[in-house]
Amino acid sequence: MKTKEMEKLIKHCDTYFSQDDCIVLHPIADNGLHIDVLLYKPNDKYNFWKLVTMGASDYKMPAIQNTVGLYNEYMMFVAPDVDLTDKEILNWYHNKLLVVATFAYFNKTHITYAHSFEWENDDPNDEMIAAFIEFPQILETTAALRCKTGLLKTVACLQVVLLNKQELNKLMEIGPQEFSDFLYPEDDSKPHFLSEQHRSDNF
Repeated sequence: MKTKEMEKLIKHCDTYFSQDDCIVLHPIADNGLHIDVLLYKPNDKYNFWKLVTMGASDYKMPAIQNTVGLYNEYMMFVAPDVDLTDKEILNWYHNKLLVVATFAYFNKTHITYAHSFEWENDDPNDEMIAAFIEFPQILETTAALRCKTGLLKTVACLQVVLLNKQELNKLMEIGPQEFSDFLYPEDDSKPHFLSEQHRSDNF
């Protein structure tokens, strides 16, 4: 990603998260696609951690119908009581986000809203085996969804929600639109937008 594109993406996130205190996490190896991750602490407006990829949009996805765009970056939201100052915990979330962010690149495919996919974990005790791609509906404006990083390039900022086997089965049973309604219900019931390493009552 070019420096000017990075600056525009960081400014975009700063604006819609209402904070400017991100830490940039660099990859140990880029495997052909260099993706940094922006880490934002919980703040008064959005009391949860935010992780955002920066570089996934270097891959132009093949065109399909019914998509948000040809370039994606990905957001993941994590509960404030998770200690992301702990490197081991942070690395787990970081790695899962990169699994999602590199999926389109390595599979030469297109990922957009309401798509999902699963993977095999090396650790059999790692319960999160899939991801659902959402709009970041917890943010107060839909303008957060799109970031113009160049004259002819607009990036879709999509949300990643990690799923365990039970939730993946639920998604397969009810379909993506009803599952999105479950994550972000229109009534006063609890939303389920946080990604977790171990499923808890926060979800």
